Amino acid sequence: MTGPGPVDAPPPPPAPAGGPTQGSGLPSWTSQLTSTAPVPGPAGLYYADVPNRTIAYIIDAIILGIVNLVVGAVLSGIGLNAFTINSNPTNIGNLLSYNPVVGLIQAVIFAAISGVYFIYTWTTMRGSPGQRVLGMQVGNATDGQTLTMEQAFKRWIALGAPFGVAQALNPVPGLGILIGLAAFVWFIALLVTTAQSPTKQGLHDRYAGTVVVKAARAVS
Repeated sequence: MTGPGPVDAPPPPPAPAGGPTQGSGLPSWTSQLTSTAPVPGPAGLYYADVPNRTIAYIIDAIILGIVNLVVGAVLSGIGLNAFTINSNPTNIGNLLSYNPVVGLIQAVIFAAISGVYFIYTWTTMRGSPGQRVLGMQVGNATDGQTLTMEQAFKRWIALGAPFGVAQALNPVPGLGILIGLAAFVWFIALLVTTAQSPTKQGLHDRYAGTVVVKAARAVS
């Protein structure tokens, strides 16, 4: 759908049982990354598949990365530097000093930027810029209406927040590695559950009660 109207999407049917694909040696969800299942309602809409959604998320991540660079430069200009260069380092290991307090402040700021970015675009544009570039939009799973603020917030908490926090806290010794690993495992879980679902609803979509659809012209 290209306009602001609702998508008449039905409640998702039960997902098919998993397991290996016969003769391929690969899990069955790998054959379900793409979708050609039409959405009931306006013609030309399909449940958005994993490749399209991944590309859209990469586009959004690039946009957010640029914004965070600008914000980071501003924070550095006012003295909020998470890293400082030691003037008399004894070895390469202590060339940089990390300030965990400033790092936490930056993590909160960057997470807030991510939240505003996704929540605002989902509720006003029916899709993030990355999604709209690929002809996709997100709506309520039962009637296709524009997401409420509560739905958008819940979807961001399950989708965008973990990766934003992981990126911001990555420099923290020890903790950054653990958070990054947890975010990667969560990403795999979202990928697999989205691919397994006939309506391409991952854990984040089920939690928020949302569904993503694409126009037939979208890149596949």
